[in-house]
Amino acid sequence: MIILKKIKKQWKLYPIGSPKGALNNKREPEYVGTVKFKKYDDSIAISRFVADYNYSDSSNLSEKLVPPQEVIKLLRSQAVFLATRDDEVEDYLKSLNIKVRHTRVCDFCAFEGNITIVNSEFSYKHNNQLICEQCAYETIKREIKLQGFDKKIFRNLKDILDKTGNLEKTLSVLSPKFDPLSNRNLTLFDRVDTKSKYKIPDVSMKRLKIPHKFRDILIKNGNKKLLPVQYLAIKEGLLKNQDLLVVSATGSGKTLVGELAGVTKAMKGQKFIFLTPLVALANQKYRDFKRKYKKLGLKVAIKVGRNRVKAKGELKLPDSDVKDADIIVGTYEGLDYLLRNGNSALLSNLGVVLIDEIHMIDDEDRGTRLNGLIKRIKHLYPHSQIIGLSATVKNPEFLAGEFNMKLVEYSQRPVPLERHLVYIRSESSKHHIMQKLAKKEFNTKSKKGYRGQTIIFTNSRRKTHKIANFLQNKKVNAAAYHAGLSYYKKEKIEKDFDRGKISVVVTTAALAAGVDFPASQVIFDSLVMGNKWISPNEFSQMLGRAGRPSYHDRGIVYLLPEVGHDFDGESEEAKALDLLESDSEDVFIEYDEESSYEQILADISSRSIKTTDELNKFYKNINIPVDIRTAINEMEDLGLIDIVGNKLNITKYGRAVSVSFLSLEDADYIKKSIDDRGYLKVYLRKSPYYKKKDKFNKLRVKILAIGLQLEMFENAYLSSVVHNQIANALKIKFSTRLFAESTLDIISSGEAISKLDKKFQDALINIQSDFLKCKCEDRPFCDCLQKGISEVIINERLKGKDPIDISNKLFRKYQIQVYPGDIFSWLDSYVKNLDAIKRIAKAFNRKKVEREAHKLIKAIENG
Repeated sequence: MIILKKIKKQWKLYPIGSPKGALNNKREPEYVGTVKFKKYDDSIAISRFVADYNYSDSSNLSEKLVPPQEVIKLLRSQAVFLATRDDEVEDYLKSLNIKVRHTRVCDFCAFEGNITIVNSEFSYKHNNQLICEQCAYETIKREIKLQGFDKKIFRNLKDILDKTGNLEKTLSVLSPKFDPLSNRNLTLFDRVDTKSKYKIPDVSMKRLKIPHKFRDILIKNGNKKLLPVQYLAIKEGLLKNQDLLVVSATGSGKTLVGELAGVTKAMKGQKFIFLTPLVALANQKYRDFKRKYKKLGLKVAIKVGRNRVKAKGELKLPDSDVKDADIIVGTYEGLDYLLRNGNSALLSNLGVVLIDEIHMIDDEDRGTRLNGLIKRIKHLYPHSQIIGLSATVKNPEFLAGEFNMKLVEYSQRPVPLERHLVYIRSESSKHHIMQKLAKKEFNTKSKKGYRGQTIIFTNSRRKTHKIANFLQNKKVNAAAYHAGLSYYKKEKIEKDFDRGKISVVVTTAALAAGVDFPASQVIFDSLVMGNKWISPNEFSQMLGRAGRPSYHDRGIVYLLPEVGHDFDGESEEAKALDLLESDSEDVFIEYDEESSYEQILADISSRSIKTTDELNKFYKNINIPVDIRTAINEMEDLGLIDIVGNKLNITKYGRAVSVSFLSLEDADYIKKSIDDRGYLKVYLRKSPYYKKKDKFNKLRVKILAIGLQLEMFENAYLSSVVHNQIANALKIKFSTRLFAESTLDIISSGEAISKLDKKFQDALINIQSDFLKCKCEDRPFCDCLQKGISEVIINERLKGKDPIDISNKLFRKYQIQVYPGDIFSWLDSYVKNLDAIKRIAKAFNRKKVEREAHKLIKAIENG
């Protein structure tokens, strides 16, 4: 088989062997011949032929001159294919009785001296040349490398090439001029449809055997038919006291599953408890249930155990009386506090306990506490119905088996979802794309009459404001939303979004954890949250926010990874692909020694466990890394419990430790510090605030110091103006977080100060003189700055200052940005630590410490 092809005005001849198997397979010819034709009147003839046996070598050492007659013999002896159409050459060959066929070959392969015969299915146009599949792949890889992208994105571009059959369009997604709005077919990664493997019948809400008044309220609120997951739950025994684990996507109607069982029982005189991980979510449900079910004569209470600090714009939640309540909405810790206090009798006649976000059992910080709480509830109230609601996880059977629940699983989304991937060159271009996407979505109305609204996820509070401000300047009604805002600011944003007054909310991962925004579009500005990449389970929950069946026809998700944004040794564009290709992950319950001791103590404190036999039986199937006998003996030695024969009794100290959710180490620290006469003296040596003071209440400062050692304030940032001036002047990147090592290193140097404007120089000098004049060996990487800022916040609060005032002072004097909401949350947490000190002091009859701690608690609470 011989191929004739014209390359750069020269005819090349390629003997490539048998035609069999030649299609779409690269062949290396025996040699590459150069044919020279000479024109004679109306025809042409071969005048010269040179065979090059080493075509890739630019020298002519391997070339051989072949007589034209030999070439003609060769052409007559084999099948000849013209890869370049030319009438003159074709006529010449026919005149020699040589049969001519036509084919197409890869131009790139031919240029390198190889031949790949291609068909339309496996060939592509590039720069007006026809190339084979393999050369197309190599071209993509070369372009990826040339433009600085991670080579791992090749698999995404290969999919685009396979989908479009157009190499030019495929490569265009890497161009800085690429417009994702005009090329949605190129950015589309996949579509997730709503087709179910189950055949779910249409069931009217009117057919349900629940109280008529309750049913009417549900229908009035738009629940006219059962959604698939609701139908499946009822089929599996929801209304027959069956414990269930309900696993389905966000917006699929899980919450109503719990309400159907819980409210029905509440109307029969049994209690319904709704548990959620977040105070904000608990308050949202509390308001919702009060609005809906007050008409049924049901009393709704809330039990969250926090939010006692009075502050402008913050909600002070009531610590409701749960004894007479029909419905109790609470956080996990709120209910656990009640049980650990030995008050399980307040929940007598408990009908249903609904545990929202039960997959939180995998959480590093709260997982074992949630597991312990569920086990205690099942042990204390064996006849109550337990319903767990979970986002999609990989091993729901494990969760269901762990709590002896029947699994109800519905994996389909309530509305279709489009997932898009756009590679971004710079932050500026990313902001402009966000603006265009948000505007387009807001101008799109669903069949139900709702405008499209967008949630943008980013990785810091500062960026939420930066992006929101940019969008506002571009006439997009956007709002920053994060945990540092006051309750009323967050509530206003939630209500405005719900009413369609806001088209975009820019938030951190906090929103993904629960607050219900009916968005149609989710955009990922960043795939880093905090100090780690988003996990597949978190990603699934976050994109689950796009598209709600009551509002939208479909959901849209955009990932906008920025080239050059690497974290933890991985590029953002590669991580984006990994997440889009990922499945949900397994969840596990993993105890360490500290959490094992805490849960055993909580079981004894709640009176869920009363004997050693019960304890051994209870933990028989719970994998904890401690020996039960060793654990209770150590607790007895520490004075936490009394062991009398086979009986286990909680001591006052043990109860104080358990209800304060303290580790045994922190509890022992408080206990010893209270009685340590030299404690204050040691503390004052390193106290940036108090070592300057001549007079102060020593007992009060000691208690404050013990509380600070348990938890100092963390969420402080260098102001953006100061940060940008230093970063630009020194041409370096460093963290905006005030207590990060890179920031401490910069702000403690004279070079940084000299690069700032005069008014900002004073701020850094104030930081150094007020907090960093210590003699610590590891200065400035000691905790003196963090301790000093924490002391300032506490003492400003004790002077009656509101978190807003404290925030303003820190900014004015030090150019330190602290959100009032973060001050409020920390003060609330700090009060909890003071509560722990007060309880332990009371347990050991340290009345002076108890009284002073009580005064401090009231002073911080009331301001």
